Amino acid sequence: MVAAHAWDLRGAQSLGLRTAYVARPVGDPPASSDRFDVHAADLSDLADRLGQK
Repeated sequence: MVAAHAWDLRGAQSLGLRTAYVARPVGDPPASSDRFDVHAADLSDLADRLGQK
């Protein structure tokens, strides 16, 4: 699951999905306790990170 809202990703994690947070100016940033699989600065950064796996 890819999202700019941490609450979406928390829900996805609770269902066993892997998660990728993409920072956005108006998103819901992760809390210090959140542990998402990928943190990306933008969609280009996400593509680069996923290409490495």
